[in-house]
Amino acid sequence: MLYIANLVITVLFNDFFVRYGHEVTEQTKLFFFIMNLGFASTVVFSFASYYVNAAVREQKKANKLLESNLQQEIVLRQNEKLATLGKLSAGVAHELNNPAAATQRGVEQLQDTIKKLEQAEFRLGQLNLSTSQLKALEPHTQLIYQQAKEPIYLDPLTSTDREYEIEKWLKDKGVNDAWEFAPSLVSMGFNNQKLSGLAEIFTDEKFPIIVALLSNMYTSHNLLEEIGKGTGRIIEIVKALKSYSYLDQAPIQSVDVHEGLNDTLVILRSKLKAGVQVRREYAKDLPRIEAFGSELNQVWTNIIDNAVDAMEGQGEIILKTYRKDPWVIIEIKDTGPGIPEEIQSKIFDPFFTTKSPGEGTGLGLNISHNIIVQKHKGEIAVYSRPGETCFEVKLPLNFEDSQIEA
Repeated sequence: MLYIANLVITVLFNDFFVRYGHEVTEQTKLFFFIMNLGFASTVVFSFASYYVNAAVREQKKANKLLESNLQQEIVLRQNEKLATLGKLSAGVAHELNNPAAATQRGVEQLQDTIKKLEQAEFRLGQLNLSTSQLKALEPHTQLIYQQAKEPIYLDPLTSTDREYEIEKWLKDKGVNDAWEFAPSLVSMGFNNQKLSGLAEIFTDEKFPIIVALLSNMYTSHNLLEEIGKGTGRIIEIVKALKSYSYLDQAPIQSVDVHEGLNDTLVILRSKLKAGVQVRREYAKDLPRIEAFGSELNQVWTNIIDNAVDAMEGQGEIILKTYRKDPWVIIEIKDTGPGIPEEIQSKIFDPFFTTKSPGEGTGLGLNISHNIIVQKHKGEIAVYSRPGETCFEVKLPLNFEDSQIEA
């Protein structure tokens, strides 16, 4: 409207100057010309300023909306990581609890066994065994060390029958607590015939003490083996967990892909052992790569966890690695029902999930895609048909190499 008013005034003044221009001085003409130009410029500047400010306001709104969306996405991704961590923590807690409980039971039993062993050794010292008797006893003590590490396995029925026979035989020989010694003697490989040979060397007074000594020696060493296995299992899990998360290390490391896959399997063992077999087809000469180790492990976790769910805990997972310049390639296959062809193109989309409400956020594979493609300049693809699904991950040896295209 201001601009139209300016045009009308200009036309009117133009008509006035045409008619009476000879009566108006040059200074007056110049004044009106400058005033008209200034007014027009002011109108144009006001228009431009208004629209620029409006555009700036819209841009600020768009930036705020984008920032809000990014913040929301960060929160959702963090929630997905926490959800994954929660599932892993439950599995790790279960895995740690079993060896810890076994170790605790072993220590409690060992304390009692050591007391009995000390008593048997004290009584043995009072027997004044001959040199021939000590030599006859030595092979049995050597056998204890071996059998404690590798106990003889018998099926439950056979084991029960042998324990019953030995217990009855020991009672006939006047051995007290025969029921307590029988299981250990069976595990050591004794039967009635071998015990009879041992009884011929020692008198009826010495034989029960020898039986108690051998039984308690075996039990103590066997318990030590169990405690060692339990603590070793705990150490293995803690080591795998530390390596899995790359604690106390820089964000980018020289990563052994096989080690990351194995650590992931250790962390997921409680979920895998129900009925899932894992077959490793690792390349022997696979080189280390420069990567974000903990984030790659998150990718392996997401894919393997999804595979176990798809197979409903029954089937086989094949992990295959090989090098094909300039890539290190990791294939994770499962024998599940497969992914329908019509949704294969959507599985990496955010919030897309085939799981029931409350069972998945639909962000796991999207996060995995971003970790591989955006952070490592790699590639991830899925190939699926009924009875087989394969996730193929391609990673460069060094994603920071300037020759690698983002």
